[in-house]
Amino acid sequence: MISAKRTPAAILVAISSLIVAACGGGGEAGSDKASAMADKTGRAQSVEPVLSTNQQIFESFILVPSEGSFFLHWNLPYAGATSPSVNYAFSDYGLLTASPLTNGPQLSAQSSPQNITTTLGLPTPGVTRVLKNGAVIVAGTVNRVSYVDADVRVDTLSADNTTVAFSEIRSNYETVPLTGTIASTPADFAHFHNSFFSNATILEATATYLPGAAYLKFAQTNKGDRYNAFDCTTATTGANVSPCRTGTTLTAALTAGIVSNSDGTTYRLANGSITVVDGVSVWVATNPRPQSATLSATVQYRVYFALNGNVYTGALTKDGAVLGGSAYVSNPAGTTAVDRLTFLPFDIRLNKAAHDSIVAAMKI
Repeated sequence: MISAKRTPAAILVAISSLIVAACGGGGEAGSDKASAMADKTGRAQSVEPVLSTNQQIFESFILVPSEGSFFLHWNLPYAGATSPSVNYAFSDYGLLTASPLTNGPQLSAQSSPQNITTTLGLPTPGVTRVLKNGAVIVAGTVNRVSYVDADVRVDTLSADNTTVAFSEIRSNYETVPLTGTIASTPADFAHFHNSFFSNATILEATATYLPGAAYLKFAQTNKGDRYNAFDCTTATTGANVSPCRTGTTLTAALTAGIVSNSDGTTYRLANGSITVVDGVSVWVATNPRPQSATLSATVQYRVYFALNGNVYTGALTKDGAVLGGSAYVSNPAGTTAVDRLTFLPFDIRLNKAAHDSIVAAMKI
């Protein structure tokens, strides 16, 4: 016969036994999670990957059926007339056909440049060279996009479309709508595109943005140390950058001193230290390059490196460094470029409606 009345101790024992039973009878540590992840047949359930907010915003511009993530390139005067022999304005865009979330890293080739003016020509394409794997390589126009935690990783590939030239992590994405007239453009967008908005001869201020026009604003940080390679004397366009010194060693060249006109400095051995990068001896300056030389929010360090009996130059952007975007004239009365400019620590991309709105408003 079972008594209908229980003591408090008996109730505690009964409750405890129920808790143990519900938890799987006190099995090995971790068995609870394993049980929760198994379906009725005992097979482990897969967890569907989910886009982060950053990745959702990124894909809203670049993943088909979207029509591309557009970027503007320009050399336009702050005010006054443009010169066809000097100035230009063009755009290009990137597009993904599949999401990196479920399909792994994806290649995105930058489109051919589109001239967005009727009075100016397209410039000769520039090149970016980096010291990588013991040699100077040329960055191409193809990016490899993948997702890292909640952020977006973009690897710029070399011309062979395989070797990674350099990488960046993009984060803090936000979408900003563009509505009303060109004259009412949000400050971040206008500042980033500086001369388009400061020079009254470039855009029609009364033109209006197309329905759905918007832009992306995001932050970028450098992934891994990046050693850019520059021409020291003669301008070149391939991997064979022009040297600063020939037939000498890095130590000998820097003991004598190497003048950098852009940095306004004579660099000497004591102004930095020598390290070895992928088998190449590289001297790195202790202090950053002056902002008057970089005209960017990105902090860079002058480097000289020895390769094939010659000494070459470039700049180091350290791992984790914030990559600057554009700059705008905030103090027209400033006596130097740095005094006149404010350097922006973010980047911007346009959707097609925003891009087409700017193109339609162009007066040149």
